[in-house]
Amino acid sequence: MFELQAPLLEAHSISFQYGNQSVLQDCSLELYAGECLAILGRSGSGKSTLLSLLAGRIPLNHASRYHLDGLDVLSADGALMLRQLTGYVSQNASTMLDIRLSAAANIARKLFDLGIRDAGRALADCRLWLSRLDMDERHLIQPVCQFSGGMQQRVQIAAALIHRPKVLFLDEPSTGLDTVSKSELIDILRGLKRDRSTAMIFVTHDLAIAKLIADRIIVMDQGKIVEEAVCDRLLTAPQSSAAVDLVRAMI
Repeated sequence: MFELQAPLLEAHSISFQYGNQSVLQDCSLELYAGECLAILGRSGSGKSTLLSLLAGRIPLNHASRYHLDGLDVLSADGALMLRQLTGYVSQNASTMLDIRLSAAANIARKLFDLGIRDAGRALADCRLWLSRLDMDERHLIQPVCQFSGGMQQRVQIAAALIHRPKVLFLDEPSTGLDTVSKSELIDILRGLKRDRSTAMIFVTHDLAIAKLIADRIIVMDQGKIVEEAVCDRLLTAPQSSAAVDLVRAMI
């Protein structure tokens, strides 16, 4: 008998308030192994806040359920689970990297944070990920501050993936990149998607980018998830006004 795949990540009824302001209201989503899920919405819709809560960058205090790879993230060990099982890429690489240090130091730091002290393994993994992201080995010893914005994003992605996470969270990773760097970043993410080794949730305001990478799209508006669909269906038959606006903006 055919059995449906269980979600890799399952989050139900997430809400968040900042002071007296309601930022998120009863948001629920699922992510499957090897899947790429895009979260879209206009500025202020709550998409980056939702991603930050899922990634553990903001304490998740209001949710009925959050399971990752069969483990309860809402338990006392949830923060450790997220560090071990996920990676995070910010729209601004300098917030995640120490740009004074070399690429190798930034990439290997994640392994050391997880208690892996084998310097030989760390260096080998750094070389592997730089190669996978089309960077030369000479970049290993260069300070990140000498890199372009696109190159800094590659280092950040390598640092987020070096411990082989189950899920990669990306918060508008193409923001601020020039056209060439943005195209190269899209190619990198499409390559990760083809590998199917790491599931991805990425936030963007650009439906054209989501169309190139995502399997499914969630649309947010005013702190709520207002639509969820596979890419083709959203593009051809958007149901919510927020989705209609996104499709019109792409045309």
